[in-house]
Amino acid sequence: RLPTKMLVTPRRYDLAVKHAFFQYLLHGGDEDAVRIYRWHIDRRCGPRFARGLPIDVWKWSVDDYVAAAGALCASMANRGFIPECAVPIDPDGELLGGAHRVACALALGIEEVPVVRKEQRAWAPPWGYEWFRANGMGPDDLERLERDFAALNGSA
Repeated sequence: RLPTKMLVTPRRYDLAVKHAFFQYLLHGGDEDAVRIYRWHIDRRCGPRFARGLPIDVWKWSVDDYVAAAGALCASMANRGFIPECAVPIDPDGELLGGAHRVACALALGIEEVPVVRKEQRAWAPPWGYEWFRANGMGPDDLERLERDFAALNGSA
């Protein structure tokens, strides 16, 4: 087990986006969190969807991601973080998968999550601040992203 906040690293600004979306699912109010989440998933997965290829075998669209996140949120709000669903991390403590589970845990106030250490290093490109800027996120949303990330990782 690790403190959940330890998984919020500069490679993973996407956790701030997902966290805001889960906060919306749990408490409502922030429609921008939905728009930004959908934008992120579209930029990350849209080219694959456009070619008719799914993510995780069954996510064929941004709408599928939204539905899956809603189901995850409801499940974790009811059952907590299931130990058998430990998130994989690399030798440096970087996430190899499970970002939605980690972000949901943060939104639910779950302070520790089960992890499984792997030998492989993080293979995915970093979804840090630069990824969002390079993929066309607008200035106001970039400012929000920085603010949300700082609050999430405790540097605010």
